[in-house]
Amino acid sequence: MLMYIQTSITVILLASSSLLVIRQWHFKRQLAMVTARIEEIRNGSINQRVRIPTTQKSLNELGGSMNRLIDDFQRSMEKVNWLESERKKMITHLSHDLRTPLTAILGYVEFMQTDKTLTEAARQHYFQIISSKGNKLETLIRDFFELSKLEADDELLNPERINIIDKIQEAILSFYHQFQLVQLSPQLQLPEHPIYVWGNGHSIDRIMNNLLSNSLRYGVEGGMIGIRVREEEERVWIDVWDQGQGISETDLPYIFERLYTGKASRNAVQQGNGLGLTITKKLVEKQQGEIHVDSIPNQKTSFSFYLPKAT
Repeated sequence: MLMYIQTSITVILLASSSLLVIRQWHFKRQLAMVTARIEEIRNGSINQRVRIPTTQKSLNELGGSMNRLIDDFQRSMEKVNWLESERKKMITHLSHDLRTPLTAILGYVEFMQTDKTLTEAARQHYFQIISSKGNKLETLIRDFFELSKLEADDELLNPERINIIDKIQEAILSFYHQFQLVQLSPQLQLPEHPIYVWGNGHSIDRIMNNLLSNSLRYGVEGGMIGIRVREEEERVWIDVWDQGQGISETDLPYIFERLYTGKASRNAVQQGNGLGLTITKKLVEKQQGEIHVDSIPNQKTSFSFYLPKAT
């Protein structure tokens, strides 16, 4: 009887030891698979994920945590690649936009220096062209540095309680001469009572200036430009719209990207520098607002932004 018991114990111990060895072997094999998969990811296969064929809760949790970490890493890499691509495009566009007016300025200066037959009237005409190109160059450089400053500074703009109706009326008056030149009277839908928002006065001026300039550049053909103010419980919306050529469906998703000018603006008469709307978006967001655009070409294009309502 004692021999039987000893034999049974030995069999049980051997079976337990074998089971532990097998489980340890499986565990090592699973860790080796995880290590191999991580090495693949480290070498650039960031679409790979860790899959551990096991019923052990702790290993499953480890695999899930590692996959979430890999997801975060993949998103970060995609953002880094996108930023690098944007940086290269920005440098290319900026180099072109800086070189074009600068080349024209140097060309006119050289022509004026070498051509001794120029009349005074011709000289004055060329001086005006040089001045215009110089102003364009200055604007581009100023906008570029303003955008760089906005992107580098994560702090919100100092908010004040501002009557947005007064700001809009000031913006319209500042464009009075431009409206007269194109024989347009803006259509206004403004409440008669003051409406207050939390915002930065200088930034609101810049936003309105950019949006009205944009409407005058691309919307004058439609013969109508308008501004509307809408109140919500916690927001005040400002719509700046026109009935001009509008924005194509292809261009619409990229209209706020830096240096993106779209097909409609690639002619010498209308072309902007591609920074104005990017700056506008940054300024709106730094005042805890949002901006959107809707466009049906040759019918209506509307830029709408909101700022927090102040009581």
